[in-house]
Amino acid sequence: METLIPFAVALAAITVASLRYRLPPFLTLVGASVLFGFLAGMPAETIVTAITGGAGRIFSILAIVIFCGVGIAQVLRETGRITEIVADIRGLVRRPLATAGAAGYLLSVPLMCGITSFVILAPIVTHLRTDKQASKTLLYCAGIAGMISYVLLYPAPVVYSTVTTLGLFSGEPWEIDLVALPLSLLLLAGLLLALRARTPPAEPSEETPAGGRHLRAWLPFLVIVLALALGSLVPPLSALANINLALLAGLFAALATVLGDVREKALTRGTKNAGIIIFDLAGAGAFGGVIAASTFPADVTALVMGYLPITLLPFVIAALVQAAQGSRVVTAAVTATILTTIPAVAAIDPLALVLMVSAGAFMFSYVSDPFFWLLKRTTGDDFSGVVRNYTLPLSAAGLVTLAAALVIQAVP
Repeated sequence: METLIPFAVALAAITVASLRYRLPPFLTLVGASVLFGFLAGMPAETIVTAITGGAGRIFSILAIVIFCGVGIAQVLRETGRITEIVADIRGLVRRPLATAGAAGYLLSVPLMCGITSFVILAPIVTHLRTDKQASKTLLYCAGIAGMISYVLLYPAPVVYSTVTTLGLFSGEPWEIDLVALPLSLLLLAGLLLALRARTPPAEPSEETPAGGRHLRAWLPFLVIVLALALGSLVPPLSALANINLALLAGLFAALATVLGDVREKALTRGTKNAGIIIFDLAGAGAFGGVIAASTFPADVTALVMGYLPITLLPFVIAALVQAAQGSRVVTAAVTATILTTIPAVAAIDPLALVLMVSAGAFMFSYVSDPFFWLLKRTTGDDFSGVVRNYTLPLSAAGLVTLAAALVIQAVP
């Protein structure tokens, strides 16, 4: 249990540093990583290795994605093409909230990353409404909707990690979606209803459709979709299915359609913005890396097994691991690995087991979650605002998912 108190102290330190002293996330999270490591009795060499390894893991996963997504967005901003995209969307859809939610939900699975889909959608979503508060609500809607499908649906990485590590649903993993798909749609509908009550009505000018189609503005996204489709359908071009290569192709397509001075300005500003975002995310990766290198997972398992029934064990372990290190895929993989060492888990219904792990991955998406900091920077919200508008709604989704898992477990 020697890591549980240091973990609580580290979370408190992050909160105070962020709220009171307004330190940047990277500095706060790396500092908290060092604090946790020393309080947990880890050797200095192990702490440093875990920090650099955790930050490097996030960089390797998201650096190209973030740079390309931000670069495309900056090109669209510099050329005024975001206005064209928004005009096209308004010509088809009169409900921006539903558009943001549906787009986030649908994009995160094929892109295999809720953060990637959000980075692509954010510059468009923010221009669907001119009112600042309404625009912020749309960003939260797109982000949470993307996480709902990313955490619940197969073959997204969260469920995939759980299924493969535990060896569940051999040969028929798609049957998970027979329950997960309607459950995710129910959560999406609940999200839209909840946010609709908080979104001020649109001005008449915001509801007026605009005619015409601006294909040049959509070119980067068309190139990305084409690359992913070719990579998936044509075996010799399978490398194009890699999201990093697809986004690079989209960025080059965007840059090829603008003049040299616009290109230089867009890349200069985009690189600056992308660098800030990547450092924030790498800080969360550093904190998660130190947590994962400690005895925290083992301490959590020992604590839970002594006080809770076996049916709740997967959920509680996943929730605590998620709070500790932030990555939902890591949560699924670590939780499933821990569960393989507990024979009693075999008594849990396989579908209920998968949903319990996913439910835990929804919980406590707080300072160790890279997406928390991305939302904070994108929305411009304060610390408590992100907790209220992101952490709590995702935790509510986790509790609903847990309830569904317990019902499945209870039904013979």
